[in-house]
Amino acid sequence: MPGETAPLTLPPIHEQSCGDISTVFAELRWLIEDAINDHPRSRQERLGPSEIGIPCSRRLGYRLARVQPVNEREAAWKPVIGTAVHAWLEAAFRRANAILDPASPRFLLEHHVDVGEAGGQAIEGHCDLFDRVSLTVVDWKVCGTAALNKYRKNGPGEQYRVQAHAYGRGWQRRGMTPANVAIYFLPQNGELADAYTWHEPYDETVATRALDRLTAITSLISTAGPAALPLLPTADAWCMYCPYFLPASTEHTEACPGHPGAVTTHRT
Repeated sequence: MPGETAPLTLPPIHEQSCGDISTVFAELRWLIEDAINDHPRSRQERLGPSEIGIPCSRRLGYRLARVQPVNEREAAWKPVIGTAVHAWLEAAFRRANAILDPASPRFLLEHHVDVGEAGGQAIEGHCDLFDRVSLTVVDWKVCGTAALNKYRKNGPGEQYRVQAHAYGRGWQRRGMTPANVAIYFLPQNGELADAYTWHEPYDETVATRALDRLTAITSLISTAGPAALPLLPTADAWCMYCPYFLPASTEHTEACPGHPGAVTTHRT
């Protein structure tokens, strides 16, 4: 049945009625990782607003060409923290709506938005928050200290900036044109006072340029297939976290050696 969850089957190594504590901890770890890997965000196949602004065109090309990832990483724990914080914030602002005016909520939360079409594919997602009073799109980001300092110094970067304006276009297409787009950067470790907020006036062209770029990449992949991948430009966009990054790779239709001069080792 649609929406049903498949029965959970533990690996044989963890089937036990009574075992040593190290086996119990291994079982707990396996269950956590399985839940992470089964999360809808982990299984998402279609590109969404959070990805269309990725600076590296080749990475988008690999995704569109359905190339198998080669840079497999451990279960992504940090996004779990972000998801948990998002859920708490949604509950907090639903509480605010109930206090302020239940009949006419100020804050629209986790609403579906259709950003537009790129290469025959609808780009859709869920916007964290839209403030009907100030007409502001807000996207929550939970990040570590180094990243927070970087965003405070240099701004959100192109990917996050495009995402914010893409959500804005989604609201515009729903009949509510934003005045502003904003990203609220929250610390993974630290205090709320350490948070940083970025904002700028809504500009539809930021979103439409990203859609046009994605359409062009899609057209190239549709015409030439994986052979087009080496032709797509790369960018310094956290190569070490890219699913298609393989150091010294020469088969660029299967993996990318990374952007020249980019940091290709994990930062502490």
